[in-house]
Amino acid sequence: MKKIGVVLGGCGVYDGSEIHEAVITLLAIARNGGAGSVLCAR
Repeated sequence: MKKIGVVLGGCGVYDGSEIHEAVITLLAIARNGGAGSVLCAR
């Protein structure tokens, strides 16, 4: 199982990470046998 980091950056409506895209990214990682880890950067 590969460990894959997903970095979420920004905050607010128009300059932050889009929640739907972040969830779909983590879902795709899990479906392909990886382990997603999230880092929130400000």
